[in-house]
Amino acid sequence: MKIAGISKKSLTHYPGLVSFVIFTQGCNFRCNYCFNPELATIYSEDVTDEQKMSEISGYLQNGHAETDAVVVTGGEPTVQKDLVNFLIHLRKLDYQIKLESNGSNPKMISQIIDLGLVDYIAVDIKAPFEIDKYKEIAGDNITVPIMANINKTIRILTHSKVDYEVRTTIIKEKHSFHDIMDICNTLIGCKRFCLQKFNSEVVFDEKFSSYGNYSEEQMARMIRGINPEIEEVIFR
Repeated sequence: MKIAGISKKSLTHYPGLVSFVIFTQGCNFRCNYCFNPELATIYSEDVTDEQKMSEISGYLQNGHAETDAVVVTGGEPTVQKDLVNFLIHLRKLDYQIKLESNGSNPKMISQIIDLGLVDYIAVDIKAPFEIDKYKEIAGDNITVPIMANINKTIRILTHSKVDYEVRTTIIKEKHSFHDIMDICNTLIGCKRFCLQKFNSEVVFDEKFSSYGNYSEEQMARMIRGINPEIEEVIFR
């Protein structure tokens, strides 16, 4: 595993739980609004993270009373070839486990669910499933097959028993009301859809620092218009 860093206490990464957060290094997207752009580059294969892995294991094995869960995020965790083995190791430590992903590796997501390695999965939908709009947000690495994989991941989640959420970071200048409705139309049967505020303070593409958010009143109107076949809609 390529480990970029850890956060020993987070109140926001796992709903309702205090979590230990592991940030993996490397991502196959280049999201222009990314607030962790330094995690995008993939380390070379000869770089090892044995010291960080030992620190993580040692901390979690001590069974800190204030820690309820472990969250694996990135970067993009599913670009890590040994993610499954890493989650198997974490599973033995008796914590709730959450995985955050861009959804581009449905094969690995399916394997993780089938093996019962996580309790919660969060998948980001960057934009409507139109190649040009997705590239505007997630970069030129995006292809039609990648978008098909993301859609497949959503279908895997909606037919699984694992708890999950699908989420979109809403940028006023990039996501119209119709865009949000288009996203929702691909999420029929989804358990939980989260609309997230955009943070312009740290971005990958500097021009995104001038973009902003809809007002809470505007977001509330959007939420009222979302397809009722999505079970729960959250704004945060």
